[in-house]
Amino acid sequence: MCGFAGVFNLSFSVAAPEIAGVASRVSFRGPDSCGIRLYDHHLRESDRGNNAVFFNRLAIIDLDARSDQPFSDDRYVLLFNGEIYNYRELRQTLQAMGCTFHTQSDTEVLFRALQRWGADALSRLNGMFAFCWIDKVDKRFLLARDRMGIKPLYYRQRGGAFAFGSELDSVLRLSGDAGEIDPHAVGMYLWMQFIPTPYTIIKGAYKLPPGHYITGDWPQLEQGQELQSRAFWDAYDQVPGQGNLGPEDAEPILVDTLSRQLVADVPLGLFLSSGVDSSLLAALVNKHFSGSKAFNFFTVAFGEATSSDESRDAADLISGFGNPGLVSHTLTIDSSSIGARLEHLYDYFDEPFGDPASLLNWVISIKAREFVTVALSGDGADEMFWGYDRYAQWKNPTLHLTQQLAVSARLGGLLKPLLPGGYRKTKAILELEPDPLRRHFALFLSPALGHLLQQPVWDKPIWALQGIEKIERREDLVAWLDIKTYLADAMLHKVDRASMAASLEVRVPYLDNKVVDYALALPWRERSNSSFAHKAVLKQLLQRLAPHYRIDRPKKGFSFPLDSWLRFQWRDQVLDLVNRPTLEALGLDNNLYTDIVRRYYAGDKKNYIAVWYLFNLALWYRKYNNFTCLRPS
Repeated sequence: MCGFAGVFNLSFSVAAPEIAGVASRVSFRGPDSCGIRLYDHHLRESDRGNNAVFFNRLAIIDLDARSDQPFSDDRYVLLFNGEIYNYRELRQTLQAMGCTFHTQSDTEVLFRALQRWGADALSRLNGMFAFCWIDKVDKRFLLARDRMGIKPLYYRQRGGAFAFGSELDSVLRLSGDAGEIDPHAVGMYLWMQFIPTPYTIIKGAYKLPPGHYITGDWPQLEQGQELQSRAFWDAYDQVPGQGNLGPEDAEPILVDTLSRQLVADVPLGLFLSSGVDSSLLAALVNKHFSGSKAFNFFTVAFGEATSSDESRDAADLISGFGNPGLVSHTLTIDSSSIGARLEHLYDYFDEPFGDPASLLNWVISIKAREFVTVALSGDGADEMFWGYDRYAQWKNPTLHLTQQLAVSARLGGLLKPLLPGGYRKTKAILELEPDPLRRHFALFLSPALGHLLQQPVWDKPIWALQGIEKIERREDLVAWLDIKTYLADAMLHKVDRASMAASLEVRVPYLDNKVVDYALALPWRERSNSSFAHKAVLKQLLQRLAPHYRIDRPKKGFSFPLDSWLRFQWRDQVLDLVNRPTLEALGLDNNLYTDIVRRYYAGDKKNYIAVWYLFNLALWYRKYNNFTCLRPS
């Protein structure tokens, strides 16, 4: 897990100290070493050049300096963030073809694979990755991102310059200016709590979609030809029910996955909640991988009573195994410990982001980093195995009149004209939207922001809607949509930024190629059946491996008492930052949005999510307003 960035341009040259300044701002992504290379317009190394790259390394496999990056020879250069889990198998294949190796790293395996197969290597890779591959002789380059989008990759093309990197901030700094805020992206953020791929908060800067790559050359840059990305894998092309695997295959597939993802030359542990996903990983570790060496588990607890606390249930799971080699670590937090981090959140998150769990991910990553350099996480299982309760709502429209009272779409439609205006009317519109595709997006929207319905997300050319005709008739439509929206742009975005802020690598076994292929091929009845409406395969396996686990326990989100802390402990910060100058600079109606904040602090609790989104937008804007870019001497 590392970070890199670079710029290929025709208009200005830079020196190593200038690039080092940009690299130092993201050193948290790779504190173990920093490699900088500059090239002239002939792509020859020089002390100053039009082309520059840097790489910050967090050493995980083959800790020797021989595996530092940029990894290069006389012709090729590789910048690679992530892990290739099947690197040992690929190494054997390449050795049989005559390749020789000088390190034990997966970096060199990727280097040789690209040298041998070029872009065709992408379909052979099982891992999480973002990389840039440069051919100095042919003056060509290739950028690629893993199938699920576990690792980030941004780019920006302006005239004859092409900047790219693991962080949007680095891309903007290397391309010379902070750019202009995209008001459409601001609206999409307020709607969805994240900015959907391929967009970013800055006009003309983009996320490379998961499973995509870009190829280009310097002549194209000289001509100002806009480069286009292409897919090497697409979740929408996978067909459910095609295959011979069933529920009995879940354990061997997950064990095989863990055997690859537990490979590291540094200490390794697991994030543990009370949920099925991480509990199943813990049970598999207990049965198949716990030996004489201790295995560490990390859980969050709260200093005040809250239903979000999962620490006791997690501790009971571990103690129930009776295995002294399983060691639990609990981090107790309160509003002050989280609030101290909140002030610095956007030193590490480069776009506005509305999931409050990002703060919890960050503090638990800091705790884990005291003991390990790599942690496993249960993220991705909900999307792969039909895990969210809200999927039932997305499949069947239901109007929730109160938390305890819900009515069918038919009765809800009759009641809708009788509901008072404002929040309740907007809530009914969202919950009763008859089109399942639109309902998927509608239910992301806070009813307090109902005016955004005039700018629907489904009217934007976002990546998730490309090829949507392939899946629009599937009964599990919304889980497939989640793969290209919530999973890629919220869940994995959060995990990467929060863990990297602590210089911790997080791996997600449920998004291993083999697990994804297995999950997406499962027939519907194997993911949701009469015994278990959600994650049937995983729950059946967990029952066998951990009979002491309460399989009927209600699902809990990874969250903290947001409404309470926002209303009281963080009130002054919100009112100080969400103000007229900030809102107007973001292209928002000051009267409309300050009224939302005013009504919240006057006691209107239903506005708290909207206020939280606005607060995060203002926190990000404060950083943007003080942004500094590369200034070549």
